[in-house]
Amino acid sequence: MKQLATEAIILKRINFGEADRILTVLTRDSGQVSMLAKGVRKSKSKLAGGLELFSISDINYIDGKSDLKTTISTRLKVHFKNIVSDIDKTMSGYDFMKSIDSFTQHSNEPEYFVLLLSGLESLDNVNLPISLVEVWFYLKILQHNGSGINLEKPLDSVNFSDDGSYNFSYDDMSFYSHKSGQFGPRHIKFLRLVERSERPNQLITVTGYDVLSSDLCQTIKQTVIMNKA
Repeated sequence: MKQLATEAIILKRINFGEADRILTVLTRDSGQVSMLAKGVRKSKSKLAGGLELFSISDINYIDGKSDLKTTISTRLKVHFKNIVSDIDKTMSGYDFMKSIDSFTQHSNEPEYFVLLLSGLESLDNVNLPISLVEVWFYLKILQHNGSGINLEKPLDSVNFSDDGSYNFSYDDMSFYSHKSGQFGPRHIKFLRLVERSERPNQLITVTGYDVLSSDLCQTIKQTVIMNKA
């Protein structure tokens, strides 16, 4: 059995036995890994401090023949305290981790770790509205998963009109013209900017970004839910 070290984000924790926990973590270098943290629920456990949710941790573990690895030491690197102090941010953070958990069960691509890290860092930023971070995060998941939204043209035309209105088809992952549609050309242009942005804070220079992201948030989030593995 060999000992390995990794940087990780905990996706979920399940109590096991009297004092243990089974952890699902997303690592920077090996994708999703299941680990057993023995005695972590005991008051004097040396592991507990480095296994907080909404945190980045250094974890040393034993990689044996079993799919369930054994945690031997931990160190907390970063804790996103602004997430845990705001119930709306907390719930959004849980949704981020649930989505990443679903998309990384059969993938070890490092892009998902970077995406989750950026999402949590942005969610922790008190100057960014939650809806903006969510639109950016969920659209990036769709891009990473190869199931991005069609922003080139609507279903029923060769291009988007400057004065058109549109609704969204979840089946086709595309917008379509509708005389009383809830989205307009500004929403489409905004989504194109989101696709090209590396971080959510790059979008705050867009006029009306807060309203646009609020309008789009539920649709983009629902699209990810319907495309989960």
